[in-house]
Amino acid sequence: MPAHQHQTAARTWRDALGVIAVVVCFASIAFHLELSELLLPWLKRHESWQLDELPLTLVVLSLGLVWFAFRRVADTQRELHEREVAQAQVTTLLAHNRDLTQRLFNAQEDERRLLARELHDEVGQACTALRIEGSYIAKAAFTQPDAVVLAAHRISTTSQRMHSLTRDMLKRLRPPQLDSMGLESALHELCRTWQTQCGIPCQLKIQSVSDTLDDYTSTSLYRVTQEALTNIAKHAQASQVHIHLQRLTDTLHLCVEDDGIGMTRAADDTHGLGLMGMRERVASLQGRIDWADAQPGLRIDVHIPMKDAHP
Repeated sequence: MPAHQHQTAARTWRDALGVIAVVVCFASIAFHLELSELLLPWLKRHESWQLDELPLTLVVLSLGLVWFAFRRVADTQRELHEREVAQAQVTTLLAHNRDLTQRLFNAQEDERRLLARELHDEVGQACTALRIEGSYIAKAAFTQPDAVVLAAHRISTTSQRMHSLTRDMLKRLRPPQLDSMGLESALHELCRTWQTQCGIPCQLKIQSVSDTLDDYTSTSLYRVTQEALTNIAKHAQASQVHIHLQRLTDTLHLCVEDDGIGMTRAADDTHGLGLMGMRERVASLQGRIDWADAQPGLRIDVHIPMKDAHP
């Protein structure tokens, strides 16, 4: 029990003992002086005012005040308990947010480190190779024409590799399909690419969803779907996936369902950064995300209010 509660309890008992002591002292004086007998002649002279009924009335009033005080004490204790519970929940949420922020910062730094390494290793090496090939062409342009052709071919191959590397990096930083094709086409492209890479059929159905959603909502839906497909490829052991995005009356509903092993491995790890990221993305849109056992498989349901889905 906290120190302030100990102090409150001690003060309550001290006050109660003080009241009891005053009552006992008054009773002793009344018994010694026979106070009722002394007051009886005076009360009889004022019988018309019914003053002789006043003591019992005061007794009833005292009992009522005691009952009222106990009720207020109970209400105060309940409010204090609710406040302590709320404070504990706030402390837990703050700790959770700090942990999530740290994880996100670590993931961001890991991604930057990986990009820096790839830029240094791949792009740096490719630039060096291009510089060497250019110097070789300049020296052999008039003496070794066949070697110049081979060097030009190597330059073309290196340039294509650099272009592919740059395109992959840009995709990781920002899905280009969202800007060029919109959410619906971007999701179809994501499913086709994932199906080709994983060899698992992926069926996508979109209903009543326009491309007028704001950029943050579209990006969040895309990333949540992308993370769900990544988890399915890693853990679910599924043979098919169904994705359904539709607009209800005032809600966007995204459902990703597979026929894999279900909750055992795909959704139990609630501390994973991917699942935490999905939850936080949806929460930032005032939405809700649920994981449910589809028997077989796992179903992810995302509900986003439309009032927050538009600018």
